[in-house]
Amino acid sequence: MKKVEYRVVDSNVYKKCLNLANELLKQISAQGQIPVSKIFPKDIILYFESNYDINFSFFESQKNEIIYKDLVQNPDFIILDDSLVNRTSGLTMPKKERTLIFINQSMPLTRIKFTILHELTHLHFHKLEDNKKVFTSKFSGKYSDDVLPFEDEANIIASLLFCSTQKLEMLLTRNYSFDKIRVATGMSIKGLHSRLLNYLHHIIGLNNSKALELVLKLRDDDYKSINEIKYLVNRKNDKLQQSKAISIKTSFGNFNDKNSCIIFLKKLSNEELINELDYAHSTKNQTLELLVMNEFYLKSSTI
Repeated sequence: MKKVEYRVVDSNVYKKCLNLANELLKQISAQGQIPVSKIFPKDIILYFESNYDINFSFFESQKNEIIYKDLVQNPDFIILDDSLVNRTSGLTMPKKERTLIFINQSMPLTRIKFTILHELTHLHFHKLEDNKKVFTSKFSGKYSDDVLPFEDEANIIASLLFCSTQKLEMLLTRNYSFDKIRVATGMSIKGLHSRLLNYLHHIIGLNNSKALELVLKLRDDDYKSINEIKYLVNRKNDKLQQSKAISIKTSFGNFNDKNSCIIFLKKLSNEELINELDYAHSTKNQTLELLVMNEFYLKSSTI
């Protein structure tokens, strides 16, 4: 059977999922008063349980008890046939006002957490009642053409929720090894491998072969690859910072960039510049302070 998880997707699809995941993470951060870089799956589950009416039910074919009782609130347990347990990791089913989410507890804990996030993604983004769909997550096999886009989105968004871009970049720029990142995030080896591949390809902009090369070297604790990835992350964020217009607030109003502010300051007298410097001090505006001082010295040197 062909594996269906972690499929390579178009960059436009990935970026759409990235925007959706980031918006959800902002909401979770605001409600829980938690920085996005410190959000873990348990925080996401708690957010959903406080905003949706969900009934979690764990299943397997052997043990008649819940293994991971603390993952969710008030979980149920059911025994299912081996044939279903062996091919299904999770199931999301709308039922009147309450959503039923079934989770295969025979999987490793990291996979169980990922599956919960996957099913919660279906709940939040895929309008269960409107689509009249029951989403079934499979270990292997093929999804129908009408379901596959939903499954791709759920896999991508669940990965982004499991380890936010902010958290991943924070760990990468702190020289964390692959194994240390895995421990810090709680992800599986396979899950982190795919998360890094997608990050380097879709966000950093490397081609697939170069992204794979760096991830494999990172997994082998290659020091040069750790530094190279750190450099790529910092370069990307530096470019983003530079591309943002710097709004400078003066006592006369706001300016969208340094150049327009400098042009304005050149028109002021020395007395007006001194007043503007006082304003910069009082508002702790270091950018304005430097610009005013520079213009004041330029004027004074020409007198």
